[in-house]
Amino acid sequence: MKSEKQIIGRREWLSIPELNLGPLRGKVDTGARTSSLHATEIEAFEKENVLWVRFLSVDGKTCEAPLVFTKKVKSSNGEVKERYFIEVTGVTLTGEELNLLLSLSSRDTMKCPLLLGRRALTPFLVDSSQSQLLGKPYPEHDK
Repeated sequence: MKSEKQIIGRREWLSIPELNLGPLRGKVDTGARTSSLHATEIEAFEKENVLWVRFLSVDGKTCEAPLVFTKKVKSSNGEVKERYFIEVTGVTLTGEELNLLLSLSSRDTMKCPLLLGRRALTPFLVDSSQSQLLGKPYPEHDK
């Protein structure tokens, strides 16, 4: 018998412990294939013969992670840019762990520093009429 999938809303909160980030407000986007994390000052570097990427996160922290690959990605406005991709584990407020393949890009103009694409959403069903069904880390974030 197949187990029931957990229902999430159009926005949820996730932490990324290995980058010491979170909780971050994430927008759920079933139209996007991959997920994206806000990052600025992105630079690749070599560490012990492995390519890594260093960037500034939404709160100004310097983060580093092994680089998985680079790829040209078309944004929602149709612009194509080369993006860096990293793999991390995201953790919901209820403790579920998600394997995330994240592209790094500036999300300065967006309300949410994290975009959760459909590859990350396989354990869930999305109710777009709801928000923050997995909880709220801060009482002032009601919507």
